[in-house]
Amino acid sequence: MISATRMLCQKYTDLTDREISHIESYHNLLPALANAEEADVFIDCRTSTGRSAIVVCEAKPQTVPSNYKGTILGMLIQWKDEPAVDRSFRLEVPTVGVRAVSMPEDRRIVQSVEPIFYEERLIAVLIYEKPAVAVEAMVARQDLPKTGEGTGLDWTAVADCLSEAVVFLDQKEAVCGYNQAAAALYRGMGYVGALMGMPGSNIQPSTVEEPDGQWHEASMVNRALQYRKVAVTGERAKTALIIRDLTEQRRLEQELAFQRTALRELRHRMKNSLQMMASLTRSRGYEAVEPSDAQTALLDTANRLLSLTATLDGVVQVSPEKVSLLQVLEQVRKYTFQTLMTPARSVAIRVWGQDAEVSAGCAASVALVVNELLQNALKYAFPAGAAGEVEIQLQTDRPLCKITVGDNGVGFRRETARPGGIGLELAATIVREKLMGEWKVDTGSGGTKITFDFLEQ
Repeated sequence: MISATRMLCQKYTDLTDREISHIESYHNLLPALANAEEADVFIDCRTSTGRSAIVVCEAKPQTVPSNYKGTILGMLIQWKDEPAVDRSFRLEVPTVGVRAVSMPEDRRIVQSVEPIFYEERLIAVLIYEKPAVAVEAMVARQDLPKTGEGTGLDWTAVADCLSEAVVFLDQKEAVCGYNQAAAALYRGMGYVGALMGMPGSNIQPSTVEEPDGQWHEASMVNRALQYRKVAVTGERAKTALIIRDLTEQRRLEQELAFQRTALRELRHRMKNSLQMMASLTRSRGYEAVEPSDAQTALLDTANRLLSLTATLDGVVQVSPEKVSLLQVLEQVRKYTFQTLMTPARSVAIRVWGQDAEVSAGCAASVALVVNELLQNALKYAFPAGAAGEVEIQLQTDRPLCKITVGDNGVGFRRETARPGGIGLELAATIVREKLMGEWKVDTGSGGTKITFDFLEQ
């Protein structure tokens, strides 16, 4: 039986059979590596497009909790989310101890990455992932000299080199030391006088019992703060507060939320303008007494404008930058009925499948392609007012999406050019150049089925 690793590599990468077999040889090794390193372990391969990586093998540790609730096998990885993976693929060198964000849990992790070579070619990377909090706490313990070691180093002076505010508390929970960043932070919050000797309860962003090493958020005075309390080793200090000032970041997030609201309003106005242009164009086409090429061109243009409108209609509320593709396809079907269908025609159009959320640009390209295929089916598949059915199916198999537009009409000969047959050529060009996908046409006396795929964007 073919392994999941081989299936994913064959479908989404350009690796050879021997290279895939080399990756499969890691299957039995990964669980032992995960337990020994107390980390989630993955193998990622670069996709054939080179714009992303895909997880083809995974193992969770049994010795510590995993960072992931479920499997991420087959997940598409964007370079911006995992800089260590990006660096190792680009430079073909190991990368150790780099922060990243785990998807889909959205947790802070630390990655170490090792390249996997086969016959001097980089074919994949081996990734170790640990929680960022655990790694940072371990590094902090390693960096602080132990009491009585006689190193002669004044380790408290190192705190002034940190951008984060650091406050040390003694056995009585009073301030026994702090760095310059902490002094500036509390001065900005309106504290008067020196922090030294001040009760910890007076400066902690929130009530903190024991040093759990976890990051917490709290509002204090005029600041948004993120902090954690950790145990330290020293003659005087018992614990330390590490504090980050997130005030500016939160302000920018509020500004971004405002801009997103403005963007939604802009999209709404763009949709209204496109609909108005489509209505004017369509009305001009209907004014012609006899059907002509000019009338057909006007109606085709109106439908293309409405296809772009469908993209704006499909913007989801949760993420303004993403569009529900199934909703876009349904809008294309609706606008096609308004433009091309008459009471005398008995053609049913059905949209179904698994939904996917893609960028507005990707959705616009898909809408134009489906619009062209739908118009061609309604114009040529059912001559003389014949009844029929057109199906638009959306399939999602991350990271690829596939759309099939099929009819049960009369089919066509590929070598015979249709009048105004630029629609299929336009659709094929958009698939290849805009969507970076593949295009397949299957036609015969039982109907026509056109399928194209593309990466989620």
